[in-house]
Amino acid sequence: MVTATTASGGAEVGDIESFDSSQVLGLVADVGGTHLRFGVAVAGRESTPVSVHCVRRYAVRAHESLSHAAHHYRSVTPSVPAALHRAAVAVAGRVDEDHVQLTNSAWSFSARALSEAQRFEHLHVINDFEAVGHAVGVLRAADLKPVGAQRLSLPLVQGVCAIVGVGTGLGVGGVVANRGSFTVLATEGGHAGFAPTNEKSIEMLRWLRRKHGRVSAERVLSGAGLANVYQALCETEGLQVPELSAAEITTRASAGSDAVCVESVGLFCELLGSFAGDLALTLGAWSGVLVSGAMLQHFDREMLERRVRAGFEYKGRFTPAMRAVPLETISHPHVELLGAARLLVANR
Repeated sequence: MVTATTASGGAEVGDIESFDSSQVLGLVADVGGTHLRFGVAVAGRESTPVSVHCVRRYAVRAHESLSHAAHHYRSVTPSVPAALHRAAVAVAGRVDEDHVQLTNSAWSFSARALSEAQRFEHLHVINDFEAVGHAVGVLRAADLKPVGAQRLSLPLVQGVCAIVGVGTGLGVGGVVANRGSFTVLATEGGHAGFAPTNEKSIEMLRWLRRKHGRVSAERVLSGAGLANVYQALCETEGLQVPELSAAEITTRASAGSDAVCVESVGLFCELLGSFAGDLALTLGAWSGVLVSGAMLQHFDREMLERRVRAGFEYKGRFTPAMRAVPLETISHPHVELLGAARLLVANR
């Protein structure tokens, strides 16, 4: 059976040799535009309903297809049971019934064909930010880092929480909690239009329009987006410089060796905060907003908190209300895999 569904369950990384085979729930995967990860979901106890083990990461370009990568993972990970009949896959793209197309990768696949090739009896394919939404119910305070003084009330029992993630693309999702049950919102909000709020970002929008035509938020808030922010700042200031990657900009900013790189990262953070604040207003996410993305770990934390929070709260008449909304970054290393694992718990 192939489905694209919903679920519930905490996560660790390690081998699974100490677990009884009846505890092994199945294969979990997180497929992004640049990297993909696999792991094995294992059922736990009430305090930790599910854990993820044997996590391995691969470059997307190193494999011809998701099925090829899954076969490789299963063949080179000795402690993974040969017969894994169930799987949950989180993808950075839209799941349209049987067809899945990644947004920032040439990969596409049929969920049914993948299930048949891997001999899965049950396969769940969901958007990666839907997966993050499923993980929200079991995240702990240690899995989050506050941006500001406010903290998300955990466990989330009642209310709306929004989710934003920056990486190869810009992911957006949400969770509606109602006395312990969760409704997860899978969206493509990263492709909503970019909304500048000051003269510098308005000039950036003009530059991006000449380059791309329509400008989505993802054109600014992603790995390639940071490169766009840097190039736009250089162009508008009349600087003739070579193009830099997001990694190069972040490295120079961290070293303090390039003032434009420092300002690019700072402006990126401010725009991220502004987008997250807009999302909170749109969804009524008064319970809080969670932000994920490995690239944020390379930013100066004090600067990140200051400028993200400034952009988040800059909402005119709603500024006082926004000051009370928790905003936190997710530090859990495999939150998408955890969310995928919860699907397997709920559909045992």
